[in-house]
Amino acid sequence: MGGIGRNLARKAQAFGMRTRYHNRTRLDPALEKECDVEYVDLDTLLATSDVLSLNLPLNRHTRHIISTAEFAKMKEGIIIINTARGAVLDEEALVAALKSGRVASAGLDVFENEPAVHPELLANEDVLLVPHMGTWTVETLTSMEEWTIRNVQMALEQGKLLSIVPEQASMSLG
Repeated sequence: MGGIGRNLARKAQAFGMRTRYHNRTRLDPALEKECDVEYVDLDTLLATSDVLSLNLPLNRHTRHIISTAEFAKMKEGIIIINTARGAVLDEEALVAALKSGRVASAGLDVFENEPAVHPELLANEDVLLVPHMGTWTVETLTSMEEWTIRNVQMALEQGKLLSIVPEQASMSLG
């Protein structure tokens, strides 16, 4: 429930959707209230969601975090959205879940074996596949470049970073 998750929650509210989330760390209760979100364990999230949006990094703990066992816990007819990283979702398991009707539809802009896309996902009319291009605007690219320059400058001058990737929080700059 980082910046992307909170942004998505605001957009979901505009459609009258209630947002539940699971995260490696729970938000402060005041921030949960401000964002109008509810923290639940992963099994509850899977069992109660009508739409599951994946917004998490890919690492050794999250590879195939959604696979056959997780699909079995989901409500019949769930919609899956993956705009995170392709391999957080087991595409073979997704294909099977789509065939069985467990998953009604999926929207993907990332793929497990990019640039290859699973042929059964390509052929399925209930799957929307789009390129991962959310940051491909002049404004966003400029902002990302400026952030990177400030981050390097701060690392060199102060030995600190503007933002730390959680998996690298214990790494030293010196």
